[in-house]
Amino acid sequence: MCLGAYASAILTKYYSVPFLIALLAGGGVAALLSLVIGIPTLRGKMSADCFAIATLGFGEAVRIIMSNISHPYFGGARGMSGIMPYTTLPWAVGLALVSIVLTINYARSQHGRIALAIRDHQDASELIGVNIFHEKIKSLMYSAFFCGVGGGMMAHYYTYMVPNVFNATVSNNLLTSVVLGGVSSVTGPSLGTAILTFTPEVLRFLSNWRLAIYGLVLVIIMRVRPEGLLGYKEIYQPLVRLIKKAVGKMKGSRASGSKEG
Repeated sequence: MCLGAYASAILTKYYSVPFLIALLAGGGVAALLSLVIGIPTLRGKMSADCFAIATLGFGEAVRIIMSNISHPYFGGARGMSGIMPYTTLPWAVGLALVSIVLTINYARSQHGRIALAIRDHQDASELIGVNIFHEKIKSLMYSAFFCGVGGGMMAHYYTYMVPNVFNATVSNNLLTSVVLGGVSSVTGPSLGTAILTFTPEVLRFLSNWRLAIYGLVLVIIMRVRPEGLLGYKEIYQPLVRLIKKAVGKMKGSRASGSKEG
């Protein structure tokens, strides 16, 4: 997120690049630089937990490096100001929906099915000739791209940015939202993010107790539902089933009406 935020902010502030193009460029920068952590860690059979720790460490390294770059474009530890306030609610909702649709289509594509096969049965996938390393790199770059776009949205919302904004707490919150909503679900992390965002606000009337209750609720949910709230399901699936049932009933009533006629 940090790399995408700085890249898009520099493009819009100093080069007057259109907002959407700057966001895409920021995502591209994040995707390319994800190879720095991806190539050394994904060549072996590193576990998911170890990979998560490695990416957290890489994020901290990026934050420290950005804090020590004294170039006027970056601002160093003092941060970068004067960013245009382009991020609005329609932009945020629109890009979130686009990212969800693209990710669902990716999961249903050939590359997505290969990635799912590697996740569930890596050894079997390797035996049938799947290049595990290349497929993991593709998935990493895909996710890094959207992280970069999200960072760009964040930068153009706050209009002032310091590297410390992208600290380990932000990374931990992102990981928590993914695990809470469901690692195996596309829309699950969105649900997890909504819960992590709104629960502290709902519990604000409890004053000093709210954070303790908030943490307890998270622990209980992850204990009862280790696969996440949605597991392998998607938020939209019940709605799709209802629509299919309604369409089926309409077709059935029309067919019976035509027979009577």
